[in-house]
Amino acid sequence: MKDIDTRISQAQARLNDLKSIARKQERRDDTRRKIIYGAAFLNIVKYLQVERGKSDEQRMKDAKRATHMLKTLNDQVTRKSDREFLGLIIDAPSLEQGD
Repeated sequence: MKDIDTRISQAQARLNDLKSIARKQERRDDTRRKIIYGAAFLNIVKYLQVERGKSDEQRMKDAKRATHMLKTLNDQVTRKSDREFLGLIIDAPSLEQGD
C-alpha cells in the first residue's frame, strides 16, 4: 500500500510540474503574441502616416485609418503607468473624434 501511495504522490508531483511548465509556456506565448501584434500595429500606423507618393484622397483615407487605430489604442490602454510610458493623455480615457 505504501508503494502505491508513493507512486501516486510522485505522479501528482510530476503532473504539477507539467502544469507549471505549461503555464510558463502560455505566458511566453502570450508575451510573444503581444510583441508581434504591437510591432505590426506600429508598422501599420507608421505606413498610414507616410504621405510620399500618395494622392490627396489616399492621404485623407490613411490619416483617418491611422487616427482610428490610435483612438482604439488610446481607448484600450487604461493603466496609468502604461499610458505614461506610451505618452498617452493621462486623464482622458478617449480621444475626441468626429467621424
